[in-house]
Amino acid sequence: MREQDFGADPLEAFGGFRQLEYDAEAKFPSELAPDGVVGWHTTKMDHLGWVNVHYPDIKWEFNQLFLGWGFNQFQAWARTTIIVPNVKHGEGDGSSDGLVSITIQLENVGDFYVDDERLSGDWYGYGLTRHTLRLQPGSKHTLSVRVVHEVRIFGGVILPPPSKFKCELRLPFPYGHEGPHGSYRPMTQVVKEGTGGVIVMDAVDGVLAGEYISVALRNVGGQPVVVKSVKVLRGSRVFEAQLVVHDKDGIRIFPSTHRPIAIRLKKLPGSRAAEEEYRDEEFTLSFEVETLSPDHSGEGRIGYLTTEALLIAQRKWSEPYIYTFRDFDGTVHYAAAIPPSNPESQPSSSAPVLVALHGAGVETAQSPFWLLEYTQRERTWIVLPTGRSPWGYDWHGASIKNIVSAIESLAAHLPGVPEHLKGLPGIKPDPNRLFMAGHSNGGQGAWYLATHFPDKAIAATPAAGYVNIKHYVPFSSWLSNSYTDAHLRGILESSIIEFDNDVHMSNTVGIPILARTGSVDDNVPPLHSRKMVRLGQENAHNTSAIRLSEVPGQGHWFTGVLQDAVMTIFLQTHLHDTIVTLADENPTGEEVETVVRPPFPDTCVITMVNPAGMGSKCGVQVEQLRIPYRKGTIKLEIVKGDQGGELPTWKMATTNIRRFAFSDLHLERQQQQPRERIGKLVIDGMFFDMSERVMSGSVSFVREEGRSFKTEQLWKIAEDDGWKQHERHRETYGPAIQILEKRVVIVLGTHFDGAHFARTADRIAKLVAHDIYQYGRGDVEVLTDNEFLDRYGEGSLEMEAECKRVNLVLIGAGHHNSAARLVLGERDSEVTIDTEEGIVSIHPTDQDFHQPGTGLLMIRPWGSSNLAMVIAGLDPQGLETAARLFPKRTGMLVPDWIITGPEMAWKGAGGILAAGYWGNHWEYLPTMSA
Repeated sequence: MREQDFGADPLEAFGGFRQLEYDAEAKFPSELAPDGVVGWHTTKMDHLGWVNVHYPDIKWEFNQLFLGWGFNQFQAWARTTIIVPNVKHGEGDGSSDGLVSITIQLENVGDFYVDDERLSGDWYGYGLTRHTLRLQPGSKHTLSVRVVHEVRIFGGVILPPPSKFKCELRLPFPYGHEGPHGSYRPMTQVVKEGTGGVIVMDAVDGVLAGEYISVALRNVGGQPVVVKSVKVLRGSRVFEAQLVVHDKDGIRIFPSTHRPIAIRLKKLPGSRAAEEEYRDEEFTLSFEVETLSPDHSGEGRIGYLTTEALLIAQRKWSEPYIYTFRDFDGTVHYAAAIPPSNPESQPSSSAPVLVALHGAGVETAQSPFWLLEYTQRERTWIVLPTGRSPWGYDWHGASIKNIVSAIESLAAHLPGVPEHLKGLPGIKPDPNRLFMAGHSNGGQGAWYLATHFPDKAIAATPAAGYVNIKHYVPFSSWLSNSYTDAHLRGILESSIIEFDNDVHMSNTVGIPILARTGSVDDNVPPLHSRKMVRLGQENAHNTSAIRLSEVPGQGHWFTGVLQDAVMTIFLQTHLHDTIVTLADENPTGEEVETVVRPPFPDTCVITMVNPAGMGSKCGVQVEQLRIPYRKGTIKLEIVKGDQGGELPTWKMATTNIRRFAFSDLHLERQQQQPRERIGKLVIDGMFFDMSERVMSGSVSFVREEGRSFKTEQLWKIAEDDGWKQHERHRETYGPAIQILEKRVVIVLGTHFDGAHFARTADRIAKLVAHDIYQYGRGDVEVLTDNEFLDRYGEGSLEMEAECKRVNLVLIGAGHHNSAARLVLGERDSEVTIDTEEGIVSIHPTDQDFHQPGTGLLMIRPWGSSNLAMVIAGLDPQGLETAARLFPKRTGMLVPDWIITGPEMAWKGAGGILAAGYWGNHWEYLPTMSA
């Protein structure tokens, strides 16, 4: 489970699959098979193009008795050959190399090789991505496919494990490359296949539900292209379109990469088209595309690219509808909304939001929540986010940011809400009053939201939700466990402990939760829900704190799982507002109605592993841990005053907490409910008088390192957030997967030694861009280091101002990449790579690594709020092993920095040379390194 990215291929110990000749008599070791050996066999595609992988001699059910589903995770290899057809050289894309563009993708595999070049497969079958290869006409190539049966994709209870894959191999323009009437057609495709290539909003009573649409384009040529403009063709009397650009020169698409183009779509007022020419809900777009010259600069050829008809579905108010918004990285995404049927009945100025999270592999519009009905519907919004894709990031990291963007955009702009309703007091959704709901993977997401963002939760109903990824399908059968030091294994697993919902269950104290499960669920067994309920009750010291509804005889999904009487009563009970009338606190003396949240619990334990992915609990927002990625806790006791009007005392006992603040929600709450203000704050025995103090969001409490309570004040008040200029904070706390939580720019070095090294770096830049788009529909720009410096200059302050919401992925170390040299020069690192000297060093420990095949992946600060990831190697093999660990999806055990070695190919994580986390000042941290 999730191990293949570390290598961990036993055949590499015998030379590697790509070096083996077919031999029907050859045998290789495998503990899954009778007699401990397996061999070659042949197979063919079926009539639908699938290659089915069968091993009838293996006793799958017997194997599963000992280690469960995880033991049925197997890998295999498949090989065939492909021959490139003899077609016209160059295909008009400006290249003079005589090569042919071929697009290729394999569905349901993690990676595959064309000859010796590794490419990323389409694990989840999204259908969005293709790789472009430039090959010699008439040439023959070997296709090697690494087949991995992953239980979470193919199912755990089906035996024998149903592993299969499909290969699509095409000429991008099979009938020649010229456009209409001999015009020039750029080597660019509209991504019309799969899930999410085109994103369009609905119209509600004729009003567009959002400003933006997205159309993904794929560059299948050998040169970069620049999208210069877009216009509406069919439907131009009704709509106009405009590109949303980050750079004034247009949107650049690197060869063999995809970019989802953000387009602002506007409906022209008072204009109608002739019926015979156009229907209201359809339009087409035309892009002006410039193909750059071979040196990536100068005037190129201009061509045009036209979409097929795009459809805007027509909805009526009160029906479910799709709205679009710009996500945290500027890309256009969509969510579904079910509006309140009677917002005028909402007694407060805003409405609570039921956040409904879909399961793995489910599109939002197919979610069972789409038809959710309940009696409080007239006062409540239901929002169904996408998580950025059907699998998304398991409702972690970038998926959580997608939820936030979807709700905040709905609250700010009310897309799809008719103008005459926007003035109603109860129409606006409240992003801070969320009812968390979800099924299966979405049930796990509901647990995650409740445990990690408890102050926003008014209640939760996780249905068939699992505890965490390792509990669902264990990592215990990793091949590398036999080679990995226990401390290193702990360092690696620390990178995903923040997603363990069970570890964070203390944060649910005070939140009404109803967990639902079927008693015979064989997909997410009921023990998951039972365990979470037990933990919630233990932490609350109350067996009634969290309820379990286990439905006899029902499986993973059943009619009424979200809508029966039990659920309806729970929703009715908790999807309403407590309204109080205030007069004495209002300066005018007038009575004012306001929503009052339930009081904070008198005692609770706030738990977190990573402040970057943690919201506030009881208004307390942890900003830093003393030792990052180790569990931190705050035991809080709120002691009410004995005398009337006396403000309460808050007592805190901290473990592994370095810095915390009071959240904006807490400050707003104190303004609305002055009686809940803090009178005295006691932190680890230190007294602070808060009765006359007006807090702000920039004030924090910090523990001074190296001080003793017996001699000096242990905790101090920091009056501003200037510390963020030189210390790690929630935007930069890591680990490596946090690189995906902003827009990404890949910077490719141009100073590699030798053609093979340069080709490897070029392919890796394209792979990273491919994976970010495939797994989360992220928009990635690829620039060379020279282009990056030409655009942003040599000054780091200028770059930070231009790219304050951009994280970098730097391909190549300083010797190979001028941008990496500049970015890394902003702050000294104690882990370095010197490719001129051929050495990776950990300076505090005097460890040096010289062997061929050594690579380095690490995150470093870029400016005060951004991250830069360096992917580098001493040679092409080292660059390759480091790049394999780019954290493209959840469950990958990648810390802040990791030094990879050549034995990873067969030892997996056991071939890692060193790994660890940075401290709060970006320093080497001995306690969290191995």
